[in-house]
Amino acid sequence: MRSTASRTASLLLSTAIAGTTLAVHSVAVAQTAGSASPATGPTSTPGPQNSQAPAAPATSVGTLQEVVVTAERRESTVQRTAATVDVVGNAQLQRQRVVEFTDLNSVLLDTQIVNVVSSTQVTIRGIGSNFVDPRADPSVAVSVNGLFFDRSLPLGFNFLDISRVEDLEGPQGTLYGRNALAGAINIITNQPTQKFGGMVQATGGNLGENDFTGVLNVPLTDDLAVRVAYDRNRRDGYIGGYYDDIDSDTSRISARWTPTGKLTVFAEADYVNVGGHGGSATSYPCAPSQAYGLLDPRSCLPVNFRAGVIPTQGREGSFVSADQLHIDYNLGFATLTSISGFVGTHGRNANTPDGSVLTENVESDSYDYSEEIRLAGHDSASHRGGFAWQAGVYLFDSTGDYRQQAIGPTALPPTATLDFSKLPESSEAGYVQATYGITDRLRLTGGLRYTHDFKGITSESTNVAGTKDNRASDKNSKVNYKAGVEYDLARGKLLYGTVSTGYVSGGANGGSPSAPAVPFVAPSLFQPETLTAYEVGSKNRFLGNRLQLNGDFYYYDFSNFQYLYPSLVQGEGTVDALSIQNVASATAYGVELSAEFALTPDDRISASFDYAHATFGTLTLDSFNPPFGPAFAAVVRSGSPLPNDPDESALVGYEHTWRLGGGSTITASANSHISSRYLIVAGSSDPYDSQKGFAKTDASIAYNYRDRYTVRVFAKNLENVPVNIYGQGALFHLYGIEPPRTYGVTVTANF
Repeated sequence: MRSTASRTASLLLSTAIAGTTLAVHSVAVAQTAGSASPATGPTSTPGPQNSQAPAAPATSVGTLQEVVVTAERRESTVQRTAATVDVVGNAQLQRQRVVEFTDLNSVLLDTQIVNVVSSTQVTIRGIGSNFVDPRADPSVAVSVNGLFFDRSLPLGFNFLDISRVEDLEGPQGTLYGRNALAGAINIITNQPTQKFGGMVQATGGNLGENDFTGVLNVPLTDDLAVRVAYDRNRRDGYIGGYYDDIDSDTSRISARWTPTGKLTVFAEADYVNVGGHGGSATSYPCAPSQAYGLLDPRSCLPVNFRAGVIPTQGREGSFVSADQLHIDYNLGFATLTSISGFVGTHGRNANTPDGSVLTENVESDSYDYSEEIRLAGHDSASHRGGFAWQAGVYLFDSTGDYRQQAIGPTALPPTATLDFSKLPESSEAGYVQATYGITDRLRLTGGLRYTHDFKGITSESTNVAGTKDNRASDKNSKVNYKAGVEYDLARGKLLYGTVSTGYVSGGANGGSPSAPAVPFVAPSLFQPETLTAYEVGSKNRFLGNRLQLNGDFYYYDFSNFQYLYPSLVQGEGTVDALSIQNVASATAYGVELSAEFALTPDDRISASFDYAHATFGTLTLDSFNPPFGPAFAAVVRSGSPLPNDPDESALVGYEHTWRLGGGSTITASANSHISSRYLIVAGSSDPYDSQKGFAKTDASIAYNYRDRYTVRVFAKNLENVPVNIYGQGALFHLYGIEPPRTYGVTVTANF
């Protein structure tokens, strides 16, 4: 399989070189003919250069801006970063009304964010997690201002005072660690500045939506500034007019202190409270259920019980507190950085419907402490002999618990509980990565990271069969690596190739590892999952920075895919359980193309396309179906597609600005997300377990007066198409569904 990957990478590299060389020649002819627009307005400011030859500067209103990112844990621009990075800035977040984490599904091409019971899971290029409890880790690392959230984000986690979102595709195991096997999402907030100001914003819309946001930035002294932000968001549920509502309050206070030219101290405290009724699955498209309805038709149930309407009695009371302290000190030759963090996650879900089978009460708590110390050199690799490097250590320690009480109908025991009273976890890692300039155009990158993980569990699960009190633990160690090459074909035209690995730790399901293995019963321990990725790409600016064309090709070799499945667990007897099991293998390959064109100073066109093909090897899962039947082995045949990974998908957008004079503008935009059919339940051949192809369009029109006042009318999912992005399992016919058409008005005042 590795030799196949190497041949694939070689072919794709040759294709990229040929295509890019042709494009460079064509554009050179066009520019010689004078096709570039003249400079007519303000410039955009590029980020610090670190490893690329400088791109042509943006010099007019009609050119594309340079976007500064921290994908490589240091500032660079998207076009100078040798990796696939999608960036969503504040302007686009506003245009498409992205106020919750799951709203990113409308603006990211091959990234899907799914609400699973009481948590939020992320999938990139078909690789992700479907876990509902903290026994296992997510496959995508999510951070806010550099502080990693080791656990899955709580349901309803929303955005507040966001500067940009960076979506890094592919394994980031060297710089981001064990939970970045599929990629990483960096959320960057607006930082305190030395300028007094702020913003108030109010939104009203259908489904009873009402949202208020306030931000205040205050410089207290010449070297100390504080920023305070608060958001209150309410919206009625769109499932049965009750579930999947929004009832959240988010607050943040941050401070930035620069007592000397060498020392910077940044501190931040966040608090998110999520109330409301929680989420619910829907049986649509299983006939005769309706989209966004609570009807569980008898014809769609695996057995005939609790058919009818799901009762509306659920409630949620989850909350998260996160604190972080950054200290940066300039040593002259390098910058020493310390990031200390605490994240407390608390899930509280009562009478939450788990579809037609049962209702659940879930309580979970985790207390996560982390410390990262990093040293980064100041040299750039953009010239011959240049050497850009960074090295660091990362320490993580966590305690937690998880309790799930299932309340079933008469066909099930009155109550069944899954109780993990102790979930200790720790991780230690050391890493180094460097880029060296062979010539002024050619650079090589290499990186290593060693990680050691420990996970423990105390399971105290009970049902009518009695009580089990078992303890299990697991230790894993892994070395991840990255090797890459970059070459500047011309000014603003980059070609790159990388080989990188990622890793997610194994762990314990519960039960007893010393108990004898039983057929069709899942093992007490699950194994680490690993990914080796081969990727080549090209990034290009043409026509005087008016046209941007980027593309990349990837091939994935994936082992021990961790998958949550209903089953009995070794040493647990007949206690109902969910286990995490390992798929033997999976492979994926694809091509991604993106374009952005400043057609005129007032018109922007964007388009992205993704072709992906991702399949499992032969998969055997130990399973149980009580009270439906005895334990059995569920087999997913080789070649079955990975869930939530359409073969073709695209994003297209258009924006036009009318300049009215006196500092006033009107800006209209439309953005569509287009997708082919995709599977949402692993291995299923049931037609209901696939989401058919769709197109969803978001549109807005905004009046802006001197960047002080803005009135925006918006609409999301204009087609009102129901889109399922999660399935609970074969035969269950229970799906997570995205919102229907929503619309409203947002008024913003800056001061």
